[in-house]
Amino acid sequence: MLIRGCRLLLLCFLMLSCQPSKPVVRRPSYFSDLRYDKAAAKYKERMEKRYEARDNSYVLSVLDYAVVSLYDFDLENTKKAFTAAYKVDDGRILEAAKFYQWLQVDTRKVYKLTKREKELSHLYLGLAYLFDDNLEESLVEFKKLRQMDQEASSLPLVNFYMGLVYEKMGMYDDALIEYNRLKEMNSRLDAEALVSHIEELRTGTFQPDSGRIELIVQVDHQFASSTGRTVAIADDERIATLPSYVDKFEVKLTPAEAERKAAQDASAEAARYGTRCCGGLLGEYLWPGHGADMADFAGDVAFGQEDENEDVRFWGYAPVAVSVLRIQIPVTTREIRLVFYNRESGRIGSCRYPLSGSNARAYSARGTYFVIAGLAKEFYVY
Repeated sequence: MLIRGCRLLLLCFLMLSCQPSKPVVRRPSYFSDLRYDKAAAKYKERMEKRYEARDNSYVLSVLDYAVVSLYDFDLENTKKAFTAAYKVDDGRILEAAKFYQWLQVDTRKVYKLTKREKELSHLYLGLAYLFDDNLEESLVEFKKLRQMDQEASSLPLVNFYMGLVYEKMGMYDDALIEYNRLKEMNSRLDAEALVSHIEELRTGTFQPDSGRIELIVQVDHQFASSTGRTVAIADDERIATLPSYVDKFEVKLTPAEAERKAAQDASAEAARYGTRCCGGLLGEYLWPGHGADMADFAGDVAFGQEDENEDVRFWGYAPVAVSVLRIQIPVTTREIRLVFYNRESGRIGSCRYPLSGSNARAYSARGTYFVIAGLAKEFYVY
């Protein structure tokens, strides 16, 4: 593998050195929009091709398509894909085929979703039903998650959304249990405010403000590099700052999963490191001052770019961290603008979310606007 990488590097370098120089066009420093339609189309095609090619990891592409569809404001395909994915994982291919006719009943051994991937599937399916104003089905999915893993009761994101669904259904005692659990966790969510709000609803002392409406913002960080704060702006007014994360969804691995992940990570890192070293030395010799660039290039040639190959081993677009904000905004607000920062506090870009009209990019259910953003380089528009 190492020799192959070096040969490819040398060949590419010689080919590039013979090309006439071209003017360098610098792209803007920050992205100005997040687009998901191209990624959704790509993963829809990929999941079908992987199935036809008898690639037993095709279910991962189904999950990628599902979550990108959620970001792309396509609830029907979100629900269909997440449901099909977990039914395939459960071995219920015949039921999954009701959603995708290209699925056939066969005896192939399909990639088994990890515990975290299964739970995230039910979480996002629950969110899709919530955004579609179907509270009953949303609650069913969150309960399935809890049934799979009792430790899910200590995941802030699960407690927050289950509490929210109970609240919207008027089940205030159950909502209070969920929000009190958030207090016990010392989560980054304002659990005190949530508990106080429920107490007011229970006692009938809550006084709604007709000039305000509720907004919930969720930011999914698909890769650690984007895990920084997010500034929320309503029209031209800065209203809040989301923390870098509220929940990393740290589901405890089974012993077999932990052993497999450690072996995969160690093997991949060792191979990439060796190729990068050779590429760096060769690049420095042939192109002084650019050894580091050639080292990265060598790694990408031999193994592919890291972000693009995450799903070789697991669900690539499963977020590594999630941040959530719940706030009241003026009812006259036309759009929400989110400004994103990386973990080094450097700005990486922004995106606008009109709340209504033909170009709306926010879900609306039970008197609440929901804005959800997924951050991965593939989605950035400069």
